[in-house]
Order: sequence, then C-alpha cells, then structure tokens
Amino acid sequence: MQRFQFGPKQSIWLCLFIVSLLTVSPTYALNRAAANPAAGQVLINEFVARSSVTEWVELFNTTGSDLDISGFYIDDVTGGGGSPKVIPANTIIPANGYYVMEFTNLLNNGGDDVNFLDPSQVIFDSKSYSSSTAEYSYYRSPDGGAWSSVETDSPTKGSTNNVNLSEPWVPGNFEIRIFDVEQGDSQLIIFPSGYTILIDVREASWNTGAGAAFIAQKIRDITGGSHVNVGVLSHHHLDHIGYAGYGGFWGLLEVEGITFDKIVDRNAGQWVDGSNGGTVDGLCDPDFEIDWNWAGTNSGTSRNWLCYATNPANTNIYPIREIAQVGSTTQIDPPDVGALVTISQADAEGITLVDGVTPLRGDHTALALPPSENDYSIALKITYEDIDYATAGDTDGEYATSTFGYTYNDVETDLADRFGGVDIMRANHHGSDHSTNQYYVDTLNPDVSAISCGANSYGHPSQRVLNALLGTGDVYLTNYCSPATNYAGAVLVEGDIIIRSADGSNYTVNGVNYVANPNNGGGGGSYSISDILINELYPNANSGEPEWIELYNPTAQAIDISGGFIDDIAGGGGAAKVIPPGTVIPAGGHWTMDTSNFFNNGGDDARLLESDGVTVVDSYTYGSSTKGSSFYRSPDGGTWAGSAGAPTKGTTNP
Repeated sequence: MQRFQFGPKQSIWLCLFIVSLLTVSPTYALNRAAANPAAGQVLINEFVARSSVTEWVELFNTTGSDLDISGFYIDDVTGGGGSPKVIPANTIIPANGYYVMEFTNLLNNGGDDVNFLDPSQVIFDSKSYSSSTAEYSYYRSPDGGAWSSVETDSPTKGSTNNVNLSEPWVPGNFEIRIFDVEQGDSQLIIFPSGYTILIDVREASWNTGAGAAFIAQKIRDITGGSHVNVGVLSHHHLDHIGYAGYGGFWGLLEVEGITFDKIVDRNAGQWVDGSNGGTVDGLCDPDFEIDWNWAGTNSGTSRNWLCYATNPANTNIYPIREIAQVGSTTQIDPPDVGALVTISQADAEGITLVDGVTPLRGDHTALALPPSENDYSIALKITYEDIDYATAGDTDGEYATSTFGYTYNDVETDLADRFGGVDIMRANHHGSDHSTNQYYVDTLNPDVSAISCGANSYGHPSQRVLNALLGTGDVYLTNYCSPATNYAGAVLVEGDIIIRSADGSNYTVNGVNYVANPNNGGGGGSYSISDILINELYPNANSGEPEWIELYNPTAQAIDISGGFIDDIAGGGGAAKVIPPGTVIPAGGHWTMDTSNFFNNGGDDARLLESDGVTVVDSYTYGSSTKGSSFYRSPDGGTWAGSAGAPTKGTTNP
C-alpha cells in the first residue's frame, strides 16, 4: 500500500486548513444542521418582569439536539401590550441549553403574559403572572418542569434552575427541613416511618396565597404526596400562618389540596355568633364576634383564622383542629421507636406579666399595653433516638415594652428548664434581640442553631443573638438578612436548612457531619425527677381498693425517681411518703403509689417533691372528690380534665 508523506511546509498548510475549517465553518455547518423546534421542544423557563436594570426571558431547549430559533418571537399579552421581540437570525439554542433575551418595558409589573411564538406568531409556550417583584424571577423547577408558584430572589439567568428543587425524603431517614421562606417560618419534620409534622406556613402579605402554594409544592416534592400527619400553628402571625381566605394554612387546606390528620393550634379564642354586638346570622364578623381566651395583641390574621377554624361549617379544619396540650407526648405521636414529641409550652402556661403575679393566660386584649402574640407561641421538643431538636415560634425572652404599644414577656427562661439540653435549636423570632436570651442559650447549649430570616428592617438576627449562638456551636441561616449584622463564623445557606440522620445519632446539616449528645436534657445533663408529672389521682377509693397517685415520664429517657416524696397539703396532713429505691419510670411510662387514708375525700393537695422533701416538682389541688372516680390529665402529661372520670391506673389516660 502506498503511503503519502508530507514535508514540513505541507504539514503546516494542512494544519492551517483544518484550523480554518474549525474556526470559520462551524457556525455555518451548525446553522445548516439545526432544525426549527416543534411545539413543546423549547419552553419559557424563567423570566424577570420587573427590574431597574433589564427585564429578560430565558428559553430552554428540552431536547438532545441543537435547535434554530431564528425568527421566533418573545411577546407579552396576546393582542395588546408591546410589539413582539424577534429573535435574531442565526440564533441556535444548544441541546438542553438556554437562550436569554433582554429588553425593557415589555412586561408589566402588575401582571402580564409571557409568550414564545413561532415565526408565524403561533403561541408555542405561554406563562401568565399576576404580580412581580423587582429583581425576582418566576421559574420552572427543574428546567422545563412545572412552574414554581412563587418568585425567587435568586434568579439563575442562563443556567440551571435545579438549585431550587427540593430533594425527596429518603425513607428510613429522620429529617428536619427548615424552609427558606425569607422573613418568616415554615418547617417540615419527617420521621423514618414517614410520619410528618408541618410547623407554620409563611405568607409575605395578607392578600396572597403564594406561600401556601410554595409549601404545598415542597410537601409534594419531598414526600411524594399531599398528606401531612400533623400541622402546628406556632402562633397567630401572618409570617407563620398566613391569612385565612387567601393563604397560609387556609390555603393548604382549601386551595392546595393538602390534607392533615390533625391541626394543633393555640387557644386564642373562638367565634361566637352575635357576640360583642355582632349580628346573629350564621356568618362570622371578625371585627366583633371573637371571644378571646388567652390573647394580648391581635390582628386580622388571628381574627380571620378563628372565624374559619372555629366554625363547624368549615369541615376541612373544624373536625381536625385541637388545642395544644402542654406537657403532652401523645398529642403528636410518631409511631417510630425512639421518637418523642413533647409540647413543652403553649399559651404561656405558668408565665406571668412583669408584676410576677398576673398570668399571661387570660384575655388581655383590652390592656393599654397588651402582651405580644409572640408570648403565646407553641414550643416543641422533638426527639429521635439521641437527637433532640427545639423549636418555639417567636417566643420572647425578656420583659420590655415595645414602641409599637405592647409588651414582651420572658417565656424563654421558664421554657429553657422545660427543654433542657438539645443538639439542634431553631432560634426564636428569627434571631430577634428580644428573644434567645443568654440563659436559654446556655441551658439548651446546642451544637447547631438555625435562624430562619430574610431581608428585613428589624435587625434580625441581632448581633447579640448570633454571637451567643456561635459561642455554643455552629449557626446556619437561611439567608443574608439584616445588613447591620456581621455574619462572620456563620453559614449563610441561601436556601433550605436540611438536617438528616439515618441512625438517630449521626446527622448532617447541609452535608456537614455532627454526632448527637445522648445525654441531653435537664440543662445538658440527664433527665431527673424534676421532669416528672403527676398524671392521675384516685383519692376516694371504692371499698376494698387503695387510693393511689400516678406519675408520668414525658421524656424520651428512663428516669430514676428513687428518694423523691409523695405528699399531700403543705404543712399539714399525713407524713410525706418516700419513693422506694430502684424506682425507675421508663420513657413515656407510668408509675403508681398506693396509699390508704392519705388524701382527703373533701379536698386536698397532691404533691411530688424532690429528695430534699421541700422542692415541689408538681402538684394538683382538688376541692372535693367522687367515690370511684379519678382526676386526670388529658392526654397523658396534658392539661387536667375539667371533671373526674373512670380510672386508668398505670395506663394511658383518655
């Protein structure tokens, strides 16, 4: 076979010829090879409709081939608005790639259509919107997928939108998702069994349901369905529950098709038809017909929610709504071994105003300086195996008066002792300087703290709070929030904070590894008798039966109560009865002591004392008793029932 040989000069010319083909011809060849797209092959993928710099529309090629979109158009509303913008000649959108057109004054800030038209101006794709935010974008997630129902403050012009996806939950994992909802809160907790708890649904304004749509999509992305076991409304503020009739929890239930087994709410009040000068007409007037129970400041958010939630006609909410039972470990009851959810606080149980006497529980709506709605927040301690997580809405941590005409009240100091040590803590009230006091930080002593916040003028998070949390461990924030804060040492996620664990001991926070402390509780040490509750009392026994008192352990760990005392009224009655050595109450378990002629039938106190015989751990006072009936908390560890009932000695209360 004859072989051709090239000399140095011929080789150089050959190389130049090949280079010329590569550098001059490809565009021509590419244009010749690329076909025009068929309908559905190129989609509007993202756009910014309101900008001080430039509006833009991004197109996405859903196919694996280059496509020629020369002579196609970007337009706004059909039959009106600006003139269609033609896409220049020789415009190739690469396989699975992007094309961006920039322009000004085409898309309306207050709502418009975005259209992608073929050369004959037939609509190939279209997206409508009702409002726009400056420098925010509407986007598909993932590229070419479903449209997000809300805008993002982090447009991805000319690049993938996949960063906005919510990764699905991995069955068998314990997960906490603290969603990036800007200046607000929303969390989803998932146990290994798939049992879910949704805490709060933020809306940015009273007349929007965008937050509900956003969280509904998160739920579907993560769980693969539209059902949540328990919804929890931490307190009645717009950035936590939305506005009934538009969004928030109402939007999930009435618009987005999200279903719940139960909704746990605080006991602010209820609708009473015709009350406070309203008209008896079967319709709730939020300005008049709310009878308040435990409330201070109130707003249309709370009034409209109560009009909705306490009306029996609203069958998506009324049958499943429950009032939070403080101390309960069964009202929210995951089936997983090693799982425990304790309602540690709600409606400011046991908290007083600054005078140290007046309970926060009560109708304080008429006070010149009413307590903040924040003070009534529901607090949860969520445990899975060794991992303890604390979250408490917008709970305050100081006594102070706001310039806005209400008071802050210190709930956190008491709550800190109820929580004890934890591994992970969500900072209260977005890191407000009125919350997350030093005692709270020192007592919970978390390895990881999370702050949910967005751009704001409140100074959230405060420098004091951030520094205090950094003193105990790592701090993660959903966003860069107040520009007045120095974030050095903290992790700015600019997205969801995601905690994951496969074994209940080792866990990750956005990919960083941590190990849980198995001895959390009681301020960082083991749980003790101080965590035990009197759960049931049988003071007036039937003939042949003993009297008895039942204790309950609401924690996730067994507690040795040896050496403590059961006593009746202080300074009188019988001698205190010592709890025998070796007495241990299992996690979530019961223990009873039988007595005889100890508790008075006509009224007495029942008290649990620490081993010093003086310090009162828990007590219950009754005025009279009925033979064969018991006084009891409902459910276990919850509030005391209003009347005596059938005894359930050593077992779960109704």
